[in-house]
Amino acid sequence: MQPTNAKPPVSRQSTALRLTFLGALIVSLFVLLVGRLWFLQVMTGDRFAVRAEDQSIRTIDVEAPRGDIVDRNGMAIVDNRFAQVVSVRPDQMGDEETRAETVAQLSEILALTPSQINERIDDTNAGPFANRPIAIDVPEDVILYIHQNGPTRFPGVTAERIPLREYPFGDLAAHVVGYTGQISAEELEEERYAEYGPGDIIGWAGVEATYEEYLQGIEGERRVRVNNVGEILEDLTDEDAPQAIPGDTVQLTLDLEIQQEVEEALEGGIQLARGTDDGETGIGRGGTFAAPAGAALVLDADTGEIVAMASHPTFDPEEFVGGVSSDYWGFLNSEANHFPLINRTIAGTYPPGSVFKVISSAAALTYDVIGENDFIPCPAEFELGDIGNVYRNWNTVDEGSLNIPQALMRSCNTVYFELANRMFNREVNSENGGSYNARAAEARETGEAPEAPFEFLGEMSRAFGMDSVTGIDLPGERDGVVPGRDWRFNFWVDSREVTCTQADGAEPGSGTRELLTELCNEGYLWRGGDAVNMSVGQGDVQMSPMQVANMFAAVANRGPVLRPHVVRAVLENDGEPVLVNEPELLHEVPVAQEHLELIEQGLVLVTTDEEGGTAYRTFADFPVTIAGKTGTAQNKPRQPYAWFGGYNMEPINGETYVVVAFVEEGGSGSQIAAPIVEAIFGALADQEVVIEAGEVTE
Repeated sequence: MQPTNAKPPVSRQSTALRLTFLGALIVSLFVLLVGRLWFLQVMTGDRFAVRAEDQSIRTIDVEAPRGDIVDRNGMAIVDNRFAQVVSVRPDQMGDEETRAETVAQLSEILALTPSQINERIDDTNAGPFANRPIAIDVPEDVILYIHQNGPTRFPGVTAERIPLREYPFGDLAAHVVGYTGQISAEELEEERYAEYGPGDIIGWAGVEATYEEYLQGIEGERRVRVNNVGEILEDLTDEDAPQAIPGDTVQLTLDLEIQQEVEEALEGGIQLARGTDDGETGIGRGGTFAAPAGAALVLDADTGEIVAMASHPTFDPEEFVGGVSSDYWGFLNSEANHFPLINRTIAGTYPPGSVFKVISSAAALTYDVIGENDFIPCPAEFELGDIGNVYRNWNTVDEGSLNIPQALMRSCNTVYFELANRMFNREVNSENGGSYNARAAEARETGEAPEAPFEFLGEMSRAFGMDSVTGIDLPGERDGVVPGRDWRFNFWVDSREVTCTQADGAEPGSGTRELLTELCNEGYLWRGGDAVNMSVGQGDVQMSPMQVANMFAAVANRGPVLRPHVVRAVLENDGEPVLVNEPELLHEVPVAQEHLELIEQGLVLVTTDEEGGTAYRTFADFPVTIAGKTGTAQNKPRQPYAWFGGYNMEPINGETYVVVAFVEEGGSGSQIAAPIVEAIFGALADQEVVIEAGEVTE
């Protein structure tokens, strides 16, 4: 009898069957695995090896150096150097925790604080997907350490050798050459930057911006092998790879030696003004002159070339290399620092004061308001019509009767008040003039200025180009302001709401309320007093130093004015020119030759007449005759603005140069601006001149 716990034969057979099936399955899977491995390694091994090779090779763009900027003699003002730079791509740094860890490690090896690094990473001037340079001229061992640790410890961090802008002469000619920066996200969307990418460096100001298309080089390529975490293992670049091509060389019209002299003369004049007593009292007056800013330039009247151009205060373009810091950017854009980035020679417009008498003289002579041999009294005061407004000359003594050359020599305000009044009365008595005020009153509701009569001062100002830009090859140029009936009406339309609100808020019965109420109700009218003020460069008339230089060039050239430019040529790397800026006629003033000669006589008397020339004391011993004009512009409640402009009567280096100097709140033109111009002419003529305050004559 069999035991009760024994398995039946059928159970043993089932187990054996299962074991056999499992063994067969294992053998089959093994055969399949071996077959697959044989297929991958033998049959398709070459194909996958090529694919793996391709995945480990990357193409990297090689940044091209920007073109050099040189002066007229080939001396480099801006060139390039190669530097080891550590940069960061914010979008590749991972989450906040990873970024914080990376920043902490970078802080240790770069000797920067985490806040400094974060400030540079968060630079809003760069695009969101652009490299943000955080350290320049990094030691080689630090670069090697970053490479060795790569993305594992420094995600989003790159260390590379790239070309950077270099300024051998520091901030010399900074406003002309400009500065560079990373292209912004907004700029990337502009058509002119269609070929650019995130992180590219472009010109942001000056010649760097105007001639960007020539200065920007062509990127090259570099092929490298990387591992699975992106570390570079091997450079595979061969001789057939596209090479980086530097940008073209831009040759300026500037002479670096003269530029240096002009900047020193301007700085010297500003310091002279700051140490000179104001001599007046009242709101905004007294003490020494503030002289916070100024400008000076040298224009070749025969070609339109700018030989030197200076603006004060200035800035250091080196601060923009690798990205300008927020602290320095804030400094540059602070009103307290007088906005150093502004190129005041072309982007600043100011009341020109008595230098405007050149245009007033041209208008009076051209429109037969005065004859060449006519004389007009020069009393100490001028009373306008029946309204009793009194306008004073700078000199409190009656100077008798003067002709145009003498009026320019003495800078007699009251002569020009009389000429302006005559022109204004002729305008009022013209076909459109008599009805203008009534038509203007009717047009107040529509806001459309009525047709104005022919305006003598305005028309001549526009003929001299005072209401338009010169077209100089620099960005940021502003046109001037030529006031008149149309201008006054449109200005009133734009400002009346504010003016009327201010009138309502002014103290009842005060002079301020009375004035603002009049401007609110009748500010659209152009009155005789406006014309009188305009004739001596006061009131609403505004000009830039560049426009003033062109005004003197028109007299020196007997009519023609050439377009000013700061670039002479653009040269390829082999020296061949790709662009040459030839002299170009900008406009020709419609003033008779004999009238321009008469004006020139007066300008020469300004510097040569021992008895009456307002700048004689400054130029008395100068070996070259200078035709020029002083200007002292009132700009209450500020201190007066000092002007002087002129040109050489005898050739200097075979050329006729126009030199203009201007100092904000610098006092008298004869006292401060004229000595600056004398020093600049001294540099041009190779004569040593010491800047000393001139005599106060207006």
